[in-house]
Amino acid sequence: MGVSQKQVDAYLMDNGQTVNEAKQSGYYREDGFTTSASALNEGGAPFLPAGVSWQYAHREPRFYASIAYCGSIWKCSSASEKGYRNQQIFYYRDLNDGKQGFKEDCPLTGIGFKKFVNDEDAYTTGGYIIDKTEPTFRYAEILCIYAEALNELTSGKEYSIEGYNNEPVVVKRDAAEMRAAMKPIRMRAGVPDFSDMTYNDSELMRAAIKHERQVEFVGENSFRYYDLRRWKDALIEENQPFMGCNINISNDESRVQQFYRPTVVASMPKVFIQKMYLWPFTTDELKRNVNLTQNPGW
Repeated sequence: MGVSQKQVDAYLMDNGQTVNEAKQSGYYREDGFTTSASALNEGGAPFLPAGVSWQYAHREPRFYASIAYCGSIWKCSSASEKGYRNQQIFYYRDLNDGKQGFKEDCPLTGIGFKKFVNDEDAYTTGGYIIDKTEPTFRYAEILCIYAEALNELTSGKEYSIEGYNNEPVVVKRDAAEMRAAMKPIRMRAGVPDFSDMTYNDSELMRAAIKHERQVEFVGENSFRYYDLRRWKDALIEENQPFMGCNINISNDESRVQQFYRPTVVASMPKVFIQKMYLWPFTTDELKRNVNLTQNPGW
């Protein structure tokens, strides 16, 4: 299991800037690595131990809660042997957790995933795994789809519908209502709320909601898969090459920086064409009902 470079770049900086905005301001650094002192002092890089690429510094809290970047700490606090606890894991080639020869048991992007990992989880002797509750439908999803539905209403127009108690309910594109839905998600994530300009512009708000769903629901219920299809964005997003780190690079001091240069993961080709928005009916289904016609393109 690996995380794409596109997903990593989707996370904001801790000041609310996007990666591209931070590149222009100089707040985002691609080259260089933290030192033993940098986690506390040098540049103020919270959450980062030594030897970590600076591109992973100053990110929003959701990044550190979900992404097992090269050099992140796996606590495994239930492990009985001390050597298995608080391990810093690197995915450089020929290391224990990197690519070795033709074996690719490591994350194919050089970026791991730890969103559903508990600090106590450990597969070693004496260790145990904490039971997890699968989030089928979180309150954040209710808030997001509410804000998205409001944003898609025509500005300046009101709609009256009958409520569950037979009382009329009036709905409209309401910036204050959308803020009431989205602000709690942003606050919980530790990132700034959207600007008034975003809430007041349906195009900007649509883009903001799409981005928020990509980050907030990563790894949950195939949300991203179905979001791209209902938004009709799959032709663009699903046809981009799958990018990650270059897992063929070792931790040799003269080459290690090349590990972090965005690299196409050739073993995971991606393609999406128009007909894939609708799945095909199986031959058995077509035989059961002679009036049923195959979906376009299949």
